[in-house]
Parts: sequence; structure tokens; C-alpha cells
Amino acid sequence: MEKFNPKRIFKTDKKSKVEKLTEKIGVEPFALPTYLQNENNAALILQAIKQMNVDDTAIFIQWNHQGFNDTTMPNCRNGVYGQTLDAIVAYIVGSGGVNFYDMNTLFLFKGNFAIASCQYGFPHWSHHQTGIPDVCHSICRINKLSTTGRIDYEPFDYPFVV
Repeated sequence: MEKFNPKRIFKTDKKSKVEKLTEKIGVEPFALPTYLQNENNAALILQAIKQMNVDDTAIFIQWNHQGFNDTTMPNCRNGVYGQTLDAIVAYIVGSGGVNFYDMNTLFLFKGNFAIASCQYGFPHWSHHQTGIPDVCHSICRINKLSTTGRIDYEPFDYPFVV
């Protein structure tokens, strides 16, 4: 008979990143938008929350790359040089957003005023155009509510449809 070794015991009830995220939000996993039910996205958001202060805000953007490939000029909207994903990312960063891990997906803002100034100044070419795919599917605003990491979220589907 093998001797009992406490080091060989491992925890089997380890929670997924999505489960941890839903605990911080206070909802069930199925209540989250599909893109937040992704383990990689949830892990990224959980890492960002650790670096945020109370009342800081973040936006998680689900890009639609077809919106930048609607012409023969690759990665340019409307076939115009400079109308690119990088241009929108530069605008967000120039408006006070921090490109978390330089992934062009999650942007952190210190306080609520920085995101407010960013919100209304997106380039006009990035807005909805009839017959052309939009540049993003959705934006999810994430707000840190407490020092324990409690957060809330506000999803906006097709946010550039104005």
C-alpha cells in the first residue's frame, strides 16, 4: 500500500476564467455576451482589472476585419490609405486609452472623463456606411466598482452605427 502523500493531492474544483469573471460581475456565465464567454477574453479582462483603480473604465472591442477589407486595398476602409484599424487604435490611445498588452482589443482609461472625450470623436469614416461591413461588431464598456475587483459591464452592439 502506498503511503499517503499530501503533495500529490490537487484541487479539482478550479474555476474557469469565465466563472471568475462572472463572479466579479454577479451574473451567470450564460448571461454574458458570447465574446465574454471566451476563456482568453475573460483572462485578459481579469488581468486588466488587477491594474485598474476604482472608477477606472475599460473598453473591450470586438473588431470586424471585413470592415477594413471592403476594397482591393488590403486593410484599408473604402480603399483609402490611412483608414485602418491602426488609425482607430491610435485615436483611442491619443484620447487617453492604454492599449492593454498592445493587443488592440482592450483599452484602459483612468477615470470616467478620458473615455467620455474618446467616445464622441471617432473618425467619420469608421462609422456605419450602407453596403459596407462595419469596422467592429461590438464594444463592451467595463467599469471597476470596488477594490475587491467588482465590475459591471455595458455591451454596445454595432456601436459605430450613427
